[in-house]
Amino acid sequence: MLHQKYDNLLTPKIELDPNIGKLLNNRYFIRDLIGKGRLGKVYLAEDTAKSGTPVAIKILFFSLLEQQMYQRFVQEIFIATQLGFKNNHIVRVLGYGITEDKNPFYVMEYLQGKNLNHAIDSRSLTLSNFLNICHQICLGLRCAHMGITLKGRFYPIIHRNLKPENIFITDDIKKGKVIKILDFGIANFLAKRFQLKFTESLIYNLPYCSPEYMEEHKLLDVRSDIYSLGIIMYEMLAGKHPLYSKNHTFGSWYEAHRYQIPINFQEIIPQFKIPHKLQKLVMSCLAKDATLRPQNIDEVIKNLEEINLNSDYDYNQNKIIFQKNESKINLASNTSFSEKKSLKEKWPQNYPIALNCFPHILNTPQGNIPSIMVMLPKKEIKKNIKQSHYTELITQTDLYPMLLWITILEAPKLESVGWLSYFFDLKDKKNLNFIRLLSELGYYHLLFFQLEKPENCSHVQTIFLSPHQRQELAIFLESYQLFKPIISSKQSQAFLKLKFEKIKQNKLYQITGKSKIQKIANHFSGRNLLDYLKKLVNIL
Repeated sequence: MLHQKYDNLLTPKIELDPNIGKLLNNRYFIRDLIGKGRLGKVYLAEDTAKSGTPVAIKILFFSLLEQQMYQRFVQEIFIATQLGFKNNHIVRVLGYGITEDKNPFYVMEYLQGKNLNHAIDSRSLTLSNFLNICHQICLGLRCAHMGITLKGRFYPIIHRNLKPENIFITDDIKKGKVIKILDFGIANFLAKRFQLKFTESLIYNLPYCSPEYMEEHKLLDVRSDIYSLGIIMYEMLAGKHPLYSKNHTFGSWYEAHRYQIPINFQEIIPQFKIPHKLQKLVMSCLAKDATLRPQNIDEVIKNLEEINLNSDYDYNQNKIIFQKNESKINLASNTSFSEKKSLKEKWPQNYPIALNCFPHILNTPQGNIPSIMVMLPKKEIKKNIKQSHYTELITQTDLYPMLLWITILEAPKLESVGWLSYFFDLKDKKNLNFIRLLSELGYYHLLFFQLEKPENCSHVQTIFLSPHQRQELAIFLESYQLFKPIISSKQSQAFLKLKFEKIKQNKLYQITGKSKIQKIANHFSGRNLLDYLKKLVNIL
């Protein structure tokens, strides 16, 4: 039955979620699925009571059959609603309800933009951007920490789950970039509803937990959020996490948060002049002992404002904190050696001389290096080595343990974009070892071979994963073993391919603009979507 269930999903129903087209509370018309998490789905919807105003709706996966649990849910929604309307830097919760299947949902303002992880991963933040973003995050946190009054009692609100994914950057025509903080209260309610173990409830937040938060029976205060903010600020400045964990387990991260000392900024990015006062502020937020951190968010705001007003430092002159390819700083000696070694690699005899790309483990005296061998025409290689390179990783665990790796090649003037991709089936030991190595090292080499002269590697480029991507890989490698495959490898590729097409379309829209996307859309407008998707599945 399970096989039949998921075979049926390989028709266009993959994208046509059963909730799409429904009208919730006789008011909210669901248009599209825009996100899915462990405990719920997020949809784009229209508020028919307000002339079709777009809103975001999160439908949770469980039913609220108990009256006490329903009242707790309503209380958490009430808290989130008050916070959102008190401060512009906290996402607004606009309503809530229960679906026909007794699943609770809540309605939020629809945000257009990206979360903070994208800004960190793109490595394009300026110091003025940094100060502006941090200041707005602090304003939102200050509002929450000041608390709300409920039934005559005062409740200070601690976020507890502060991380880049929960910080959204929106574009406002009048105000420019506006920061919104997500997920106040609801996450803790969900963890208690599912009766998760303490360590399980923190699994997706371990890199950002304060030491005291990881000690279950300790009372928390606002300084726990300040510690999480310190890690976020460090990542924004340095492009990497301040601590190192051997694996994504509670014990490993607890040891890191409790005992490790963050690396000094000058050792990571010595070529950039980060004001001493800013370095001192970030490091104080990361103090293991809460009494040594800023004691409230107002202290952090005061420091940020003083740094911003420092007339001796011109932030517009020191534009970029770190460039896209400048994470080579710490690994320069290692990568330069392995890059030279790569130039001596030969195209495998058992692979055809044709347009192709595949994974390859490079053996060096310093250890094994993950690499991707790519064969392209000489003209294309010359164009590609001048482009920006970065990676997308699309995972599939609950149906089949597979990962789709994509390297995006973006031309400097944004006139074109290219894609290199490969499916990693983790049931294959070679693929599993490659992904583990990639997670441990955090970078890989692209080895280019010319189609006209394929014998030797002609060019090498090193691509670094972001801290967030390494964390995703660690979680993926840890969790995939818990699931038994219930679809075939071929079917899993079809799922991932459809996800990739959606990412690809969004990326093309960002790079080439609406006009080129419209041309592509017009090209396919005469085709039947059902036939197209069936062909796609058959090809894969």
